[in-house]
Amino acid sequence: MESDLFLTSDEVGTLTGYKLPARQVQWLRAKGWRFELNGNRRPIVARKYAEKMLGCGVPDEATYKPNFSALQRV
Repeated sequence: MESDLFLTSDEVGTLTGYKLPARQVQWLRAKGWRFELNGNRRPIVARKYAEKMLGCGVPDEATYKPNFSALQRV
C-alpha cells in the first residue's frame, strides 16, 4: 500500500526524468530539493513539499499568522 505522504518511485522518476536512484539524487541535490534516502537508497520526497516546490501548494498567505494587534491595549 502506497502512502499519500510521499511521492511514489514512479513520481520521483517523472519529476527528475531519471529511473536510477543515484541520478534522481543528483537531480534533487542540483535543484536544492530536500529529501531522505530510504533503506533501499532510494530518494523519498514528501508530497506536500513537492507541491510547494512546484507552485501548487497552499499559498503562504493562507497559513496561520499571529494577530499581534490583539495584544495592544484599547
